[in-house]
Amino acid sequence: MARPAMTKPVFTFTFGLSLLLALCLHFSPLRGDLTFWRPLVVFLVVLYWLLREPHQLGLGFAWMMGLLLDILASGIPGQRALAMLLCAYLLQLAGERLQHFSVWHQMMVVAVLAVVYQMVVILVYLMAGYDADSWRMFYPVLTTVPLWPPLAWVLSRIYQPD
Repeated sequence: MARPAMTKPVFTFTFGLSLLLALCLHFSPLRGDLTFWRPLVVFLVVLYWLLREPHQLGLGFAWMMGLLLDILASGIPGQRALAMLLCAYLLQLAGERLQHFSVWHQMMVVAVLAVVYQMVVILVYLMAGYDADSWRMFYPVLTTVPLWPPLAWVLSRIYQPD
């Protein structure tokens, strides 16, 4: 009897390694103004796994990853968790048909979700009484979206379920 996809060692290794690498990239130090250009790598990896394994991973996974980012970054509690949760919900609304889109069409959906993610992060930031740093807070969207095709290609080559 075949085991479900979630319990396969290849999935567990690929899933865990991709999240660990994404977290390392997210918290790697950057100089000066480059921090404004930091891509949302954890966001991309979460979207990839939600798209690839929609029946095993869901809104709770997205919320927990956002909360982990909030805790590790010492940010506003729930800021990234709310943004990640909303984007995961919107991704679920697109359903499984999004899996059959080309990577370029998926990239357009990722672009919209990245803008939504940043807007939620900025709105929570403003509601907490902090000043937003103008348009510079949207720079991560510009560096995140082009990373979708290579990330999806690499992860799909490493993890190929039966």
